[in-house]
Amino acid sequence: MRDIERMSRLEKIQAMEQLWESLTSEGRLPEIPEWHGEELASRTERISEKKVCYIGLRELKERGRVGR
Repeated sequence: MRDIERMSRLEKIQAMEQLWESLTSEGRLPEIPEWHGEELASRTERISEKKVCYIGLRELKERGRVGR
């Protein structure tokens, strides 16, 4: 892990790309962990109960400009 800390930002991105290519090289995506589905179901429930409201990236960017 110490070697990763010495890598440049570009080298880190290239390493991630190589890892992803290795994981998907046989035409299969990695298995999705069970907790992902549970989290999505939980978020969907909170949205339907109006306990939370998510915004899109475009709106988030617009909000960022207002605060500057």
